[in-house]
Amino acid sequence: MKGLRLYVLVISIAALLAVAALSLFAGAWTQKEVIAATFFASFGMLAQVLGYQRSKGRSGTIAFLPFLSIAAVSPNSAAIASVFIAMLFGEIIARREFLKALFNISQQVLAVATAQLVYVALGGTSLLFRPVHFPAFIALFGTYMVMNKAVVAYVLALANKTAFQRELVRGFKGTLLNDLLALPLVVVFALAYSTFGPIWTGVLALPMLGVRQLYKSVFELERINEELLQLMVAAIEARDPYTSGHSQRVARYSRVIARVVGLSARQVEEIGTAALLHDVGKIHEEFAPILRQPRKLTAAEFEVMKTHSAKGAVLVSKVSQFKNIVPAVRGHHERWSGKGYPDSLAGDDIPLGARIITIADTIDAMTTVRPYRPPRDLDDVRAELTCVSGIQFDPRICAQLLKDEHWRELSLEVEIAAREFPADTAAAEPVSGEIPRHSTQTRVP
Repeated sequence: MKGLRLYVLVISIAALLAVAALSLFAGAWTQKEVIAATFFASFGMLAQVLGYQRSKGRSGTIAFLPFLSIAAVSPNSAAIASVFIAMLFGEIIARREFLKALFNISQQVLAVATAQLVYVALGGTSLLFRPVHFPAFIALFGTYMVMNKAVVAYVLALANKTAFQRELVRGFKGTLLNDLLALPLVVVFALAYSTFGPIWTGVLALPMLGVRQLYKSVFELERINEELLQLMVAAIEARDPYTSGHSQRVARYSRVIARVVGLSARQVEEIGTAALLHDVGKIHEEFAPILRQPRKLTAAEFEVMKTHSAKGAVLVSKVSQFKNIVPAVRGHHERWSGKGYPDSLAGDDIPLGARIITIADTIDAMTTVRPYRPPRDLDDVRAELTCVSGIQFDPRICAQLLKDEHWRELSLEVEIAAREFPADTAAAEPVSGEIPRHSTQTRVP
């Protein structure tokens, strides 16, 4: 918490310095600019009130539209004063605690002031008096977006004890296209005011509410879909107390590994979804009595369990949106040596997503408690992965993951996942006289 307070203080000071620099280098206010800034600030206040929840720890708002319009029509400290007032009003209405309110206000002021400094430095002037200077305007928009998302990503990384890069990717994910589509609207909005005045601009501002609804609907739909998947996975894992939270943790580790090997953001999310659903086949009734047995599986029972990956792939294939992840779900028990199942694939014939998930699956098995042993530490896990690289796992993926900087990232994710999705340690008490039914042995005979 001390680091978080210090970061908020740094952002607040940086905002003040940016405002001071803008006051020195930008022109003086004019009455026309102050009126325009006040007009756009009123829409900024409305946008703040109509904010929406994007995900855990993140809220969304379209306040950047009027704020960037303010910056374009009044590229001086009058815009900053308007942004400050609009943000203060929104934070008071939301009744946020002081530290959060201070951060939200400071980061918006910092982003707008920095963007205006870039705009002025590139020759941008008020759209009330001059035509659009497009290079400067694009720089204004880009600087604001990068500054805003980077500052927010870092505070979330501190608060959640996660990697900054991960939070930054999450900040851009799903919003980049919508943000780019909003760029022309900012130009139109600013030019409309300078050409037609406040009344007609107010009428043209109505599409902003439509954009806000679009943003809200997109994120609510994504959140509902994710929560439904989480609910389904939790229901499946409820049959097997030894693997409580297993799929959620495997999904987290799979995303890290996918990023480590250089996959795109879309591919990372696809593999994460495949990992979340990799054991969905266990929902079939024939697996229930086997999963509840606290003993070593018989050969016949193991043959039944081996069908879960193929059955899971069939279930996943019924959702058209998931067609790309079916091979990863089906192949997550394949082995690099060709001794896996269900298809005995070897080497590069195994789908990349499946190769990633099987590593994440093994890491979770070794780092969580089992009825016959405590969790193994990450040094042991690292040594085990090194040992079976090229036998059980893709050696190229292992080589990348086992690099110090990448292993540190994964280690941090293991710590976070253990807090967010803890294993059911109560279910891990040894059963007297029974042979453990789960094995974390990774070597292939």
